[in-house]
Amino acid sequence: MTVYLRNGLSKKAHDEVPIQTLEIGIINLMPNRQETEEQFISLLSQSEQNVALSFFYPETHQFRYSSAAVVKSHYETLSNGLKQRMDGWIVTGAPVEKLPFEMVDYWHELQAVFTSFSEQKVPVIYECWAAQAALYQQYGFQKALRARKLSGVFAADTILSKSHLIYGFGAGGLFRMPQSRHTDLVLPQSGLPSELEVIASAPEVGPMVLADSLTNAVFVTGHPEYTQYTLDRKYQRDYQRGLVVDPPHNYYLNDSKEQVNYSWLTTSRQFYRNWVGQVMQKKVVKNL
Repeated sequence: MTVYLRNGLSKKAHDEVPIQTLEIGIINLMPNRQETEEQFISLLSQSEQNVALSFFYPETHQFRYSSAAVVKSHYETLSNGLKQRMDGWIVTGAPVEKLPFEMVDYWHELQAVFTSFSEQKVPVIYECWAAQAALYQQYGFQKALRARKLSGVFAADTILSKSHLIYGFGAGGLFRMPQSRHTDLVLPQSGLPSELEVIASAPEVGPMVLADSLTNAVFVTGHPEYTQYTLDRKYQRDYQRGLVVDPPHNYYLNDSKEQVNYSWLTTSRQFYRNWVGQVMQKKVVKNL
């Protein structure tokens, strides 16, 4: 179906949005904002519903990697976003995972947003650092710094087949997802709250997807939106900076690192297609 852009760096012209289009807000915290926009536009275009995207930024963010003026001219503030009736939200990762949550400049603003999402029970996907941040804010889950960066594509060995998010996936490593992070999610030894379930996991990475049945929140520890060469660009960047990094696991097809295995594309499209379908169902029920 069609993705319509309400705003954003990728917006070329005004789009007339048809009636019955899902309104999805994206809080884009990534430094390469336009690339991230285009990744999500591509993914959501594979859904079975028309989707209108609006992009938002935290007002308290101190910009380092991009022009504040450019972002502010193309994005809306989070405070304005909360005044709008979004059918669902996506919160991206951010390159701040080595910092304590409270040291992130826009932390208090995000806390208020996460609380609002939970209270409204609006469907939301939190990705990578945002997943860790939301689980910390809502449940007190901690994160732990890894000795070496986790990078690669990993297949789930355990999935919760009853979850609609996993519709279309069976056993045998069909559910694959890129990971690129310096920290791990630390789950409580006492077990998860009753409303929170691990939907997919892998031995090398732990939980890949968790879902909260009460607040309609989905926590994704990786980056399903990554395109074919995203991990390669990140690896080459880190390597050229002189950092000690391993090549992404299960990614390059040979030692020359000239070809990659784009093995997660089907997973990512189906996963987001499933989520958009859930958002649509909740909107229909809400409007009855």
